[in-house]
Amino acid sequence: MAEHEDFTYLMNNQSSIDYSLITQERTAKLDLLIHLLSNSNRAVVLCGSSGVGKTTLLRVFQQRHNESWQTYLVHGKADLSFEQIEARLIETIPDKQTLAHFFDLQAEQHKKIVLIIDDAGSLAPYLINTIMDYATQHPVLKVVFVLTHDELAIKHHSDSAIEDCHIIEIPPLSETQCGDFLQHLALKSTFKIPIHSITDSMIASLYQKTHGIPANIIAFVPMLALPKKNTKTTGWFSYILLGLLIAWMVLWFLSGHNMPSLASLTSLLKLLTDHN
Repeated sequence: MAEHEDFTYLMNNQSSIDYSLITQERTAKLDLLIHLLSNSNRAVVLCGSSGVGKTTLLRVFQQRHNESWQTYLVHGKADLSFEQIEARLIETIPDKQTLAHFFDLQAEQHKKIVLIIDDAGSLAPYLINTIMDYATQHPVLKVVFVLTHDELAIKHHSDSAIEDCHIIEIPPLSETQCGDFLQHLALKSTFKIPIHSITDSMIASLYQKTHGIPANIIAFVPMLALPKKNTKTTGWFSYILLGLLIAWMVLWFLSGHNMPSLASLTSLLKLLTDHN
């Protein structure tokens, strides 16, 4: 895989794809993305909260169309220019062809060139307009912009062309899907979560805290994997401590209010504490 600081020519990489996130609803979104890229000349915006799984969906898309479509990924950043994007495309063209000739060959073979701009919210103002104008001049080039909802709202003010894009929303997981995803993570050797400890109440609480965002769920997993304190032992320890205190007070009363030795009480407390 040829890589640059801000540009990657995507090759088949199944190992990094978490297929547990490709739910029935997301499969429908993937089918819609494929349909639009196949049949429309308009760019596509893949929109959703940060960490919701937009990149995972695109990886599955790329894996399924690795042979028929040329797929390129650009990581958006503030100082990225259109000239840099075009230059990197030229670098990947075989046999030193010109970019126009390469586009023509792909069109003759009924293939697509898909340019994915990840983190498109970081792009300089008006760059999205420039990219879309370029794609209009070269219909074989299909463009996908990856944005959060806030970034999409901001780009509406700086890049008016984005209003012509198809919008595909990637929703968070439902509570049921959140439970399925948690069980999937529990089965992975990296996360030591006993399956029997995953209860409906745990899933409901996790869903409330993470809002169904997969990245947030993954962040919570290490805390769920922490060993739980033995509440039964803790309860018995409290009773024993109370009993010792009462016994010490009785001794103090029977001794004529002379302070009995605390050595034995201290030793026993230390033994119980170390055992607990």
